[in-house]
Amino acid sequence: MAFDIHQKIVNRYGELDEKKAMQYRDQLFNLFVESPEGQALIDEGNGPSWADMMMDYGINYLAVTPPQMTPGDLSEVLFDLIPQKVSAEADEAPNIIHELQAFWKFLQREFQLENAAACLKILDDKAVHRLQKEMSNPANFGMAKSFVMMGKQRGFDMTTEEGINEWMKIYNTELAAGTGPRIPSPFPAFSDFASGGARKVRGKSRRRMERDSRKKNRRK
Repeated sequence: MAFDIHQKIVNRYGELDEKKAMQYRDQLFNLFVESPEGQALIDEGNGPSWADMMMDYGINYLAVTPPQMTPGDLSEVLFDLIPQKVSAEADEAPNIIHELQAFWKFLQREFQLENAAACLKILDDKAVHRLQKEMSNPANFGMAKSFVMMGKQRGFDMTTEEGINEWMKIYNTELAAGTGPRIPSPFPAFSDFASGGARKVRGKSRRRMERDSRKKNRRK
């Protein structure tokens, strides 16, 4: 049976069906990997992973699948969610843009998605430079990413549970002793609200409860 890219992944109450969403992502991502566009990435030595992450964030934070994704949605995933949540270095930006270009070309060719051309216009050289800038700015990091990046800077292997636990122990010890930096909270203090100085929350994703889970770049 052919894959229906327009299929619904919500239940009868209009809520996300996580099982359907996972199946949708897995099936579409596997089709991409097996496509000429996906195979070209593999031949270049780049195992696809970012396209799946884009779908994950689109579905779980913006409530859109690829056929529903607007250029604005794609920009939010690229320049807001990825810099905030993904513990990857800024030099990954060219790989991210390159893979997403391949993914949207696949969607355009295989499914004739009407939004593909507009989304591809977002994925240009300017996007690489902007993404590098956003990913290198600590002010954009969420709490989970700040913790991971701080641990990496201190020399801990944050790709392993052992490394994470070691850094957490050191961090908590230094915090209790007042000798280490505190990871800034992404939420304004109450006094900021009282004084009218609170910053506006950017995008749909910031209106949802943060569900940070460490997303690893699965390059193979």
